[in-house]
Amino acid sequence: MTIHHLPDPRGAVPVPRPRIFISHSTRAKPGQVCCRCLDARDALVEQLAAEGFEAVYDKDFLRSGDGWQQEIAVELHGSQATVLLLSQHALDSANVGYEASIADGRRRADARYRFIALKLPDVRRADLAASALKAIHLGEVDMCDWADDEIAGNRLPVKLRADLAQVRLWHLDRSSPTRNAVTYALAEAYEERLRAAADLLGVRGRLDREVLRERLSEALLTERAPAPRREPDPLVRALGEVLPVLRPGPAGTVADLSVVYARVPTVAAAQLGALRLREDGRVAVLAATRGGTLRAYLLRASGHPRPWPHLEVTMPAGTGMPAALIAAIRDRVAGYLDYDGYHDPELEGEAGFRDVVEAHTQEAGPIVVVIRHLPDAALVRELQVAFPLLLLLFVTDRTGACSSAEVTELTPLTLSGEGELKRTHGRAMQLAGHSEPSNPPWRPA
Repeated sequence: MTIHHLPDPRGAVPVPRPRIFISHSTRAKPGQVCCRCLDARDALVEQLAAEGFEAVYDKDFLRSGDGWQQEIAVELHGSQATVLLLSQHALDSANVGYEASIADGRRRADARYRFIALKLPDVRRADLAASALKAIHLGEVDMCDWADDEIAGNRLPVKLRADLAQVRLWHLDRSSPTRNAVTYALAEAYEERLRAAADLLGVRGRLDREVLRERLSEALLTERAPAPRREPDPLVRALGEVLPVLRPGPAGTVADLSVVYARVPTVAAAQLGALRLREDGRVAVLAATRGGTLRAYLLRASGHPRPWPHLEVTMPAGTGMPAALIAAIRDRVAGYLDYDGYHDPELEGEAGFRDVVEAHTQEAGPIVVVIRHLPDAALVRELQVAFPLLLLLFVTDRTGACSSAEVTELTPLTLSGEGELKRTHGRAMQLAGHSEPSNPPWRPA
């Protein structure tokens, strides 16, 4: 068997970087004697890039003849935060005042938008009241001081790093339907319950309620090893703090996703994500003995509060097994897609069937065909030719037993790990008031 390894376990599809707008005024030319504003801007851009952000400022997008106010407004509204570089030049700049007014308006309208004032050493706080920025009420804006040695050493202030960490969390929530679903579901929980759960999962710091929910969501969706036997599991204890005070719907969402993300290997989700993006060879094998393990893997890989649609097809017996299996898969998938044109030339037959499969893959994720059997090389080749757009997943109760076929062997759970996943998931769903998962496996008509 050829096992495909991935160098980056975080996933196959990169999340776009958060955009930070830098509002500044730099009147000096490079090499001229001036205040530290030019050095500070360049150091800020460099450090933001190193922290995983996309820093944008007027030099990046303004060209001669542009309507600068409109262009700046567009960039500000397309960012997740604004850093106002407070220099002596910025205090008297009408352009900076215009940018700051837009950022301040976004901050007031959207509690998740960060407007951060980064004060350079040559600016005194007493100077702000008489500056062109006095209308912005900078006392209400997050402000931190940037020391000379930090600027020279390309180091960001500790407070700014903390603010940027929150921007990153909010951006991940926007980018991840799963994170957003858990954060939204936690909105009903009492603040003291949120804080108790956060303490159990190691979330520290005096955080306001909204930040607390997002930090707790991040902690709940983090892969973590089970607790040793006979010791209480922090994950279950944390869920026990918040689930009973939520309505059954949101509680089921938090319970289901938290346990799956905590226990299913992140690298396995990345393997499945990489398979989804391949043009061919979308064949994997999963060693699993428990019924819920397959669903947990596909839920973890989907990045959504529901697993990828998966259809089980029984392996036919007899000498004509490959052809019979291909026919069974085609009929099952066509039934799931309500495609009745495979035998009708006017509906384009095989070409039409593939078009419908491809459209579904783009809209809702790959269709996973589950075959509970060991794959062999000849069978895999025939299935790949017949169904290049499907994700074929062979499920077996043995690891390393597919040496004859070129497939991706998904990182498995141990036998005890599967049992622990099932027990923990069942306990969490009980705490949520559910006797079974709130998102059962897809059952096509």
